Amino acid sequence: MRALVISGRGSKGAFAGGIAQYLLEEEKQSCDLFLGTSTGSLLISHLALGKVETIKEAFTQLNQSSIFSNNPFLVVHKNGVERIKGSTRKKET
Repeated sequence: MRALVISGRGSKGAFAGGIAQYLLEEEKQSCDLFLGTSTGSLLISHLALGKVETIKEAFTQLNQSSIFSNNPFLVVHKNGVERIKGSTRKKET
């Protein structure tokens, strides 16, 4: 039985995903078991299904501004007081 295991730690996990892609596609290695933690868990399912292009696109299109541009909170100023609310609530006026 052969297992492919990818750890996490952000870019280190992504690097391991690139190595796994090489082993699966270029070296034609086969695996019986696919395991991953953190970043590795995001990659491993796609590798097991042969959907490498999907994860390659996700990791190459990602940048700092796209990560931090999505703010789930609403900052409301009322009577000189700044309040932070969840964006699912109605906006205060």
